[in-house]
Amino acid sequence: MDAYPSATGSLAHLNETEKKKRLDAMVRLWQSETERRIKREGQLAVSAAMGLDEYRYAVWLRFPEWERSAVLGQVLARQEPSSSEQPLFLSSNWRHDPLLKMMPDWKLHVPDETVFNITVRITPGGLGEGSKWAVVMPREMIPRYKPGWPTQREWVAWTGTFDWLLLAVGFVRTMLDALDAEKEGNRPEHG
Repeated sequence: MDAYPSATGSLAHLNETEKKKRLDAMVRLWQSETERRIKREGQLAVSAAMGLDEYRYAVWLRFPEWERSAVLGQVLARQEPSSSEQPLFLSSNWRHDPLLKMMPDWKLHVPDETVFNITVRITPGGLGEGSKWAVVMPREMIPRYKPGWPTQREWVAWTGTFDWLLLAVGFVRTMLDALDAEKEGNRPEHG
């Protein structure tokens, strides 16, 4: 397998410190935008739009062209599947991932994009049920669809060639670890 393509675009020449600052800023901005969307549209509307009426986790992955070794992930999750007032958990971060070296070059499919977005929806298996997951083109990309982008059939064939689920699960685990740490930190001490 060929090496994953090198970083491209106007920001590709930045040093690691500058790229880290930009990735951190992207995460903060993304978190803030999603929090405002939840406040504006309401939790139930955002939950339904992200597929959380059917799935437990929606993980939105972003791949910047200028730092091909990094992936940004945002997890939206329902707190309790049985609750009618389902508060959403929201977690955004980024990381370097060796799995990206095996990723197909998305610039071949969407050459004019500077960031590639894909959503993975996951329902963890339990009580004898298998896990269920789906890869989705984010709804926000549909109005920007351009001639030459993959057709629905090509999209399904292309996205099926990579383990998006493995990347997404890492972000879910990070969120769950943070929630566990938060619970541990908020437990009253007994003396």
